Amino acid sequence: MYSCMWILVEGKDDKRLANAILRPIVERQYDYVDIWEYAQETPKKTADFLRSINCMGADYLFFGDINASPCVTAKKEAIRSKYHCMVQSPNTVVVVKEIESWYAAGMDDHACQELGIASLFCTDHLTKEQFREMMPKRFKGFVVDFMVEILKRFSLETARQKNRSFCYLMNVLEKSREV
Repeated sequence: MYSCMWILVEGKDDKRLANAILRPIVERQYDYVDIWEYAQETPKKTADFLRSINCMGADYLFFGDINASPCVTAKKEAIRSKYHCMVQSPNTVVVVKEIESWYAAGMDDHACQELGIASLFCTDHLTKEQFREMMPKRFKGFVVDFMVEILKRFSLETARQKNRSFCYLMNVLEKSREV
């Protein structure tokens, strides 16, 4: 049976990470994998897209940053409400705090040393602004270049240890492989 997986992400930084890190993992279990950016779309168009995914019987993961939500459950409920109940909780992954925290989580001590930044123990509360502040001077004004360099050195195991929401995602992906 032909199997499809859609990964719905907010924007370009999320898509870059999903393509480099998540796609190779997910492609092992699906015949077709695609990544779709929803932030620039209307909620109705995104809900319609999710409806079509559900009608096809395809799988999906929907990513959203926690932003100002008080907790993961509240964020999942806000996403569900915004997209007309088309997003199911088990398919929703809340990025804590923002996607930059996942980028930073993937840097082991060696990668940090190579890039010229201090090692981080935990990135659960790292914001976009803090991420930009930690960038070495040679990358100032070139955030995308910095992100690309991180992805070249990205360690899944380190990211699991440094960020709880990334670890949660890896656990979800592992469980889906067992089915």
